[in-house]
Amino acid sequence: MELLDSFRFVLGASMLGYGAWTDYKTRRVPNQTWLISGTIASVLLAYEFTTEEYSLHIWALLVATIVLFYNAFVNEYVLDNNQMMLWRAVQVLGILCAAYFLFSVESKELVAQDYKLVDVFSISILILLMYVWFYLGPTIGGADVKAIMTIGLVAPFTLSFGGDTFTAFETRGFPYPFVVFMNSLLLYLLIPLSLAVYNVIKGNLEKPYFQIFFGTKMKIVLARESFVWPMQQIIGGKVVMVAFVKNKDDSDNQWDKLEESGVDNPWITFKIPYIIPLALSFFVSAFFGDLFSQYLVSPLNSLFG
Repeated sequence: MELLDSFRFVLGASMLGYGAWTDYKTRRVPNQTWLISGTIASVLLAYEFTTEEYSLHIWALLVATIVLFYNAFVNEYVLDNNQMMLWRAVQVLGILCAAYFLFSVESKELVAQDYKLVDVFSISILILLMYVWFYLGPTIGGADVKAIMTIGLVAPFTLSFGGDTFTAFETRGFPYPFVVFMNSLLLYLLIPLSLAVYNVIKGNLEKPYFQIFFGTKMKIVLARESFVWPMQQIIGGKVVMVAFVKNKDDSDNQWDKLEESGVDNPWITFKIPYIIPLALSFFVSAFFGDLFSQYLVSPLNSLFG
């Protein structure tokens, strides 16, 4: 399956590279980016299933997973009655397939073929987690969760092009989509550290100091034309530093107030697209393995183990 792995890597790299570039330029990523990639990935996964002697309930798991993926893209408000009935039938099929798998799978199957069934099942778990994160978490956008969902289908099994790569356990690592996701979180953590170093070098050191990890100083003229939010805001007639910008829709009003108060070089925080560290993580994971476990989980285990 080396050729299939290479194709999956090219597909994922192209998808995330284009998504990161589009998100950086416009803060928007067309749904077609994930739909086309997810569809191609689903076909590849179905093809790989035909090369293995999988039981019917494992095929049912694949069907349920694909339906769960497409559910994130179907806009029910634009469907006519016939389309809605068809989509409802597909959703019911997905639920029945999921139930059939859960009642039919045996524990011994999970370790067969090098835990491949665990990898396939983890795709659905990852997609469900993204649904929860999107609806309950305030820190991630729709394009971000769709990108992570698509990675589950594009790279369901470990991609390794760097020789001996670190894995979390002796026999195998975490399911590969989770490795990409966790590595992206690790890379995202580097952003505050990089900002702090940059601010120290530039001499941007002002009380209360915490802001050096979340932003930097920028001329208002430039800030108005950039994808940034003001960390300094006028509240009750005073210039106040805020750790997390809540009222993000009234930036223009805040720039005006800051100028009127004589602040022409305020602290700002960047609208950093999460897809950029996610795209970098896709490359890092393929060539270096599970860095999240290597540099965070493993040291913590050695301390408390």
